[in-house]
Amino acid sequence: MSGDYYRSMCNKCLRPTKACFCEEIVSFATQFEFRILMHPKEAKYSHIGTGRMANLVLNNCQIIVGATFDNDPQVQKLIHAKEYFPMVLYPGENAINISRQSLAKDYFQNKKPLIFILDGTWPCAKSMMRDSKTLHGLPRLSFDSVTESKFSIRHQPAKFCLSTIESIYQVLLNLERQGLENLGDKKEMLLSCLQKLVNFQKKCADDPNLKTVYRRRHSYKDPSLRRASKKWQDRKICFEDRNYS
Repeated sequence: MSGDYYRSMCNKCLRPTKACFCEEIVSFATQFEFRILMHPKEAKYSHIGTGRMANLVLNNCQIIVGATFDNDPQVQKLIHAKEYFPMVLYPGENAINISRQSLAKDYFQNKKPLIFILDGTWPCAKSMMRDSKTLHGLPRLSFDSVTESKFSIRHQPAKFCLSTIESIYQVLLNLERQGLENLGDKKEMLLSCLQKLVNFQKKCADDPNLKTVYRRRHSYKDPSLRRASKKWQDRKICFEDRNYS
């Protein structure tokens, strides 16, 4: 493939037009609003990120880029808006596990439920949560991760760690189980998009003639063959106040 492969870009997914599959995306609306808080590093390498892809699939979603959000006008407006009930998807000791605990409809106080999703590497997400103190006071949500990540082109620090788009899928799956969403097969578009992204990246990695940003020095390894990351064995993946007191 020649160098002109990546000259023409899609304005939606910010990927080269020949790598774009936006026309195949069937977006859908949800009862819950989503705001993806995307770390600047994630925004920079958007061609392999899943947050931007999730945003294309979900009608009730927007991306807000930043490393901290205490002074972000959009985030602060949403946190203090009378019409929204803001929450943050982030595991922790006090998080509401929606795989085990039900959210009654009156829990949202007749307001529109809104979930903030932190989008970045696990170290970046941890620092985003740590340094955005206004997020600390919001109800936290979590879920049981019963499947390993299909985002095989990225190395996750632990088996239960999922990509942004997979996390949103699990949230919708659990909310639907509780009767708070009614999406049927629509939500499968999230995983379908992830698989298309992974397949494309693997194809590029295996193409010796490709000389673009998608070309890697080596092919992607099967996740089961990768060594566990030693640096995560004794490191807390998630932020908790008590770890920094």
